[in-house]
Amino acid sequence: MRRELILHVARKEILSTLRDRRAIISNLLIPFLVLPIVIFGLPYFLGGLFQREAEAVTVVGVRGLNDIPSELRSLLMVHNISLEEVADPFASVETDQYLAALAVPAGLAEALDGGERVTVEIFSKHGNMRSELAARRLQSAVGAYREMLVAQRLAAAGLDPAVLEPLTLSNIDASLPAERAAGQLGWLIPFFIVIWMLAGAQMTAIDATAGEKERGTLEVLLVAPIRRLEVVLGKFLATTVFGLSAGLMAILGYLLSGTLLRRLLGEEMGEMIQIMGGTLNVSPGGIALLVLTSVLTAALMAALLIGITMFARSFKEAQSYVAPLSIILIVPVIGLQFADFFALAAPIYLVPVLNALLVMDGIIKASATPLQLILTWGSSLVYTALLLGFAYRNFRRENVLFRT
Repeated sequence: MRRELILHVARKEILSTLRDRRAIISNLLIPFLVLPIVIFGLPYFLGGLFQREAEAVTVVGVRGLNDIPSELRSLLMVHNISLEEVADPFASVETDQYLAALAVPAGLAEALDGGERVTVEIFSKHGNMRSELAARRLQSAVGAYREMLVAQRLAAAGLDPAVLEPLTLSNIDASLPAERAAGQLGWLIPFFIVIWMLAGAQMTAIDATAGEKERGTLEVLLVAPIRRLEVVLGKFLATTVFGLSAGLMAILGYLLSGTLLRRLLGEEMGEMIQIMGGTLNVSPGGIALLVLTSVLTAALMAALLIGITMFARSFKEAQSYVAPLSIILIVPVIGLQFADFFALAAPIYLVPVLNALLVMDGIIKASATPLQLILTWGSSLVYTALLLGFAYRNFRRENVLFRT
């Protein structure tokens, strides 16, 4: 096999793709810029949004406004809650007149002084984030008032309030530093890497197969003194390069966004950062494993795309063949977010794409084992070889190459 001819075909396809300015934007700029914006900008934006919402005065509807004790009124004011009398608290929230509402029993202060047990109702729209935030502020204020009443009654009975807490709990985070840095949504990181690989590779794959059919240049290539296997390998190599470049730019974007988050935000928005992830704490060895996994995954996707797009008669038809792949990738991602609930046996690391997602997630969280890596890398090589064989076999069939 003549290596220089394979590289010549690959170079031709790479240059052909690079002539399209959209390829540079979609393969390099978007993965590098968009992902840091998502990881860096979203926590910053949401954190600021929640902070402004917490600091703003929220008007809440109340039935029984005059029955609210002064101590509870003071606590509600501390939580930036303003009160307005309403006849029907449920309807006032249902019709979006108020974000939340409160129903206070008549004669609340007298009932409490008499030692009765009363119920205060809080109304909100579950699933409406602003409504739930307002309800939590109401719960905090009413909860603080309840604790104050308990302390007063215990003191009147000559009891120490500590008698109600014979046991205290301390919840200690025992996760690895890498797991804490990845955040609760760290499972999205492998997904973004893989989805950008697919997006980066498909443009080259479509242009190298269906695109050449439309331009009429495929016939010229076939009569050239070059074997068809070398043509397939050259197109496969070019497709892999673009898929891998998009994946590597996504990894680089994540690493840079993590550095920005740590330096610019620090502990100011630690809780939001912990939820969103992005502050990757991956060792140099882990980055090498992540890159190698990305190389093998990009090769697998390139072989799959070449094999699929080869059947298309036009660029548009090839796009319709490739479009479902993005949706199919959602299925393993859904399983990935619930991976902690399942015992991940060795055979699951033989499932294509899902194994790469699981291994990337394990590398990011410093929990990937050598067996998982070997099974994933080995199976990816086997699947890539089989898909390349499928593509080569079809490339030799005239009814596939010259479909009309």
